[in-house]
Amino acid sequence: MMFRRTLFLLLLVCFVAAILPETVLAEDSSRAYLQYQDPKPPEVSWVSSVAYVFSLLITFAVVLLLAYFASRFVGQKMGKVSAASGGQVLRTIPLGGNRGIYVVEIAGKVLVLGVTDHAIALLQEITAEEEIAKLKNMSDAMPASQFETLLQKQLTSLQQMTHKFPGVFGSRQDNDRGKR
Repeated sequence: MMFRRTLFLLLLVCFVAAILPETVLAEDSSRAYLQYQDPKPPEVSWVSSVAYVFSLLITFAVVLLLAYFASRFVGQKMGKVSAASGGQVLRTIPLGGNRGIYVVEIAGKVLVLGVTDHAIALLQEITAEEEIAKLKNMSDAMPASQFETLLQKQLTSLQQMTHKFPGVFGSRQDNDRGKR
């Protein structure tokens, strides 16, 4: 019964469409519906621009706060893990790319370890109490005289580079004088 009604309605629609071929239901009288028209620019007020900038600043602040709290949380967890294991790096001597010698204190023992990308090897265990005290009291900071020497060497190297490539490293005044 339902099938017959659907078939009858379909035939009726086809018959009406065949009888009325000149009538177009969606036709525009000016026939301008297919002509190109430039889109209208959106109206932007200064209030919406200020609100957009403000929302960007708020979003940036929220991201910074989340990063800060996440780093504090991870730092506290990692601090508890390293404190629980009782390990501490006393000295580090880098030997090149991904290689080094580490003096560590673990479980009351002071060990000298050779570390590479693929292996960690025990080089020596330090048992002398005076050596252990000396290692613990040593500061990792570079002496001031060594730092000053290194800084002067780097500044001299930078000055030499500015003389070799004045267009790249020269000041704006130097470039302006050269153009005149």
